[in-house]
Amino acid sequence: MFAAVSISILFIAETKSFFSTSLNTDLSLHNNNDDEQQVQLNFDISMMDLPCEQATVDVYSTIGFEKNVTRNIRKYPIDEYGVRQQYEARNWHQDDVELWDPAVPELIEDLHQDGEDAISLDAESFPYALKQFPYLFVKFYTDECKNCDDLAPTWEALGEVITDTAMHIVDEYMENQNMDNHHYADEEYESAVNAMAPVLVTKLNCSLYPSICNEQKIRIYPTMRVFVDGEGKGDYNGHRTVLEMVHWLSHLEAEHREPGQLKMQKVVERKC
Repeated sequence: MFAAVSISILFIAETKSFFSTSLNTDLSLHNNNDDEQQVQLNFDISMMDLPCEQATVDVYSTIGFEKNVTRNIRKYPIDEYGVRQQYEARNWHQDDVELWDPAVPELIEDLHQDGEDAISLDAESFPYALKQFPYLFVKFYTDECKNCDDLAPTWEALGEVITDTAMHIVDEYMENQNMDNHHYADEEYESAVNAMAPVLVTKLNCSLYPSICNEQKIRIYPTMRVFVDGEGKGDYNGHRTVLEMVHWLSHLEAEHREPGQLKMQKVVERKC
């Protein structure tokens, strides 16, 4: 009886503590030296259920200026007991990580003049694409994400590179079969291009379809995830340039396709 009562009291106390836990921080900064342009801020926060690469810190001014300061923060993984591990985690926003491709100077509006090569998905087309296309590259983004806006031209350029390669493959096949363009309607040709694409480059707006993003456990934006036969096989966290993403996709394809089925090598050859 004593043990049962003790366990009941502990359970109630822990449950109450869990639901009443909150983090409130009051911070005041005083800088009497007008010449000093930087303020050092020291803090120590432990988040047990948050991966290091997803922990970021942003600073906003009163006029809306945004600055990511994660690169100045040291992050360490901890175990289930809160003990710091020996190695230091890699900051996701490093100075040497390209957040967009400088080789793509066009605006997204200019790239969309001839149509969208990075296909927009919705609640109906997303599950269809997972089943229909063995390789699917999806950018999960939101309307409020500035980094998503910066990446948009690069992502569209990646879609164009993949589409151009698929068109080259289809045209080469038609030429070998002595077929001209009149054999297919535009819809049939577009379907053939999508079918021959090494990977279908798409995007999904989590502001419009939050249930899908919650189901996929999307926590940071943008998240670029590859699906192979409907299953997520990896998130891209490297340089956000077309060439780097093409090389990453080619290595990922080599892990899941037979040598005779590899298609990304054609994209690499054309891109290089």
